[in-house]
Amino acid sequence: MQITELRPTPFGLPRGTVLITTQRWEVQRWHGAADPPDLQRIWSRKPGFTVGGRRSCAELAVVDHLRGEGWDGVWVSAFGNRLRRGWFPAPAHRTLAECGAPAWAVAIFERLRAANDGKLSGFFDVFAWRDPGEVRFIETKVGPDRITPTQRRFLETALRFHDHNHFMIVEIPGDPAR
Repeated sequence: MQITELRPTPFGLPRGTVLITTQRWEVQRWHGAADPPDLQRIWSRKPGFTVGGRRSCAELAVVDHLRGEGWDGVWVSAFGNRLRRGWFPAPAHRTLAECGAPAWAVAIFERLRAANDGKLSGFFDVFAWRDPGEVRFIETKVGPDRITPTQRRFLETALRFHDHNHFMIVEIPGDPAR
């Protein structure tokens, strides 16, 4: 995987402009078998990337890369209000504790979810953690995808609890075949 540092992404927030680290990641595309026909369209339309020799998505490719650097993490999917550690048919979870995260990471995540009106709406795509008490929030943007208003609101809320250096945007080139 090739990672390139880009200019930080500026977020104009009520308390001022915050610069969020931004990188471009060249992630290996999936060219294997098609998704099973019973996979919901919301998931099957996601561009395919290779993780561990299997079909996956950009968010889980980021989690996989972070695991290689000593982190653990989950894909935070606001759709269905679920957390995922693997691509389908791996189970989805409602809480970070169900994912096997340590209690301190669960406390950080749940405090932020509570501050976000109890929802995952706008949460950055990846929540990652490693001892001793480090966390990261990473938003993946594939192709023309851009930051949404709910993600701006989430960032504004999250910055009340975390330093801007805990956040990152990963841009992944779009799939020309899609």
